[in-house]
Amino acid sequence: MLIPRSESLSFILARRMAATSVVVLMVLALAFSIKELVNKRYLQEATLNANAVAIAEALHSGGQPALLRLYRDYPKAYGFRVFDHSALARRHVLAAANTGWFPTVPGSTPGMDDRDEARNSTTDDTKLVEGFVLVRGLSANDRSAPPVAVATRRVGFADRHYWVQTYMAGDPAFAFTGVIADDLIKQILVPALFIIPALTLAIFLTTRTVLRPLRQLSDSAGHVGAAVASGQALVPIPESGMAREFARVAATINVMLAKLDHSLQLQKQFTSDIAHELRTPLAVLLLDMSQLPPGSARDRVKSDLKELGQLVDELLRFAQAEDVMASEVGNVDIVAVARKVVEEAVPDALVKRQLLELNCSTEILMLSGNPALLKIAIRNLVDNALKYAPARTTVTVAVEPGPSVIVDDRGPGIPTEHRDRAFARFWRMDRQLGCGAGVGLALVRRIAQLHDGHIRMEQRPGGGTRMILSLAGSAFS
Repeated sequence: MLIPRSESLSFILARRMAATSVVVLMVLALAFSIKELVNKRYLQEATLNANAVAIAEALHSGGQPALLRLYRDYPKAYGFRVFDHSALARRHVLAAANTGWFPTVPGSTPGMDDRDEARNSTTDDTKLVEGFVLVRGLSANDRSAPPVAVATRRVGFADRHYWVQTYMAGDPAFAFTGVIADDLIKQILVPALFIIPALTLAIFLTTRTVLRPLRQLSDSAGHVGAAVASGQALVPIPESGMAREFARVAATINVMLAKLDHSLQLQKQFTSDIAHELRTPLAVLLLDMSQLPPGSARDRVKSDLKELGQLVDELLRFAQAEDVMASEVGNVDIVAVARKVVEEAVPDALVKRQLLELNCSTEILMLSGNPALLKIAIRNLVDNALKYAPARTTVTVAVEPGPSVIVDDRGPGIPTEHRDRAFARFWRMDRQLGCGAGVGLALVRRIAQLHDGHIRMEQRPGGGTRMILSLAGSAFS
């Protein structure tokens, strides 16, 4: 049985940890953004400082800051002026835009509210203030207008410094979003890019190490399943070197394995004993039947006794199959085995006026297995085909690389809904026909499993049944 491939527990934990971290990161980013939006004073100051840096960079690179989008598209809301640091005493303006809202004297802050104290540092004899203030309107007397945020900042490069004064009346261009985005990148995203992968990798490696005993249990359980299917002895799972919890699980599984092995041995022994015990009285009954006067009643009873004898033989083979496979495994030419089966079945085919063919794509096809069991499996398939195929039809046995043995007949076929049940023990589609005991195909399936293969039934093209005995993976040239 093929088990669908699934993710390991370590990978699942790591993936979920990464997903949870991303969700937490989004929540932190949202909370951080709300926190900055609530702190309007900080947001205004940070926005003006960012504008000052952009203005100085544009001027230093030879551009025209007045052409920046804020000052070009929103002349009533944003403005600036830049002083040369080397000629600050003469108030030499290098660049300016929309300066109508600036105080008359660059170094003073008319209209400043006493509560809006600037964070400042005196630079030189000019005492130009570096800081942030809120100005009430265009003049000190105009206190009814909304406040205008004004910031003064010195921006320095390697070879030159600039004093930049910027103002902002509201923020119609939503310039603050750039500040929030920049803070999010520096304070949230960049640390997360290092923390989340490292934490995910740590969780993956830790859980992989901690769960190694669980993988050992899983592998051992898989070996147990393979051993049951192939008829091998059930090997206990090692309990040493595991954590206490895993060791308890291993001990519990070993107890179950011991009981299972004991039950399997009892079942095989019981089947074998019953089959042996029944063979002798059946032989005596058949001998006694020959002494009765001829008639339809004797023939019917004799036929039933032969069928019962076949059932006993098949049950005995079924019980002994695993022991035979375990003790007698070697190199087998499956082509030679199929040819021998066909030769032995030719008389039965002639009696039923049927044609039996053998088609082989190669002269020799070797595999590792038990020749006696393989012969029983192929013979059961051929007997089944001869039993249900009509007279004057052909039963074909083909051996193909893989290896696989294909038996085709032109019989009535088996409906799709009954094909899986056909391999169950003691199942017959029509018990009134009285043909067979319902063990032959079950024995074929068991022999296929013992050879790491499988048996399946298909509809033959043109009508009839096709049985495919696959022994994949065990063949060699």
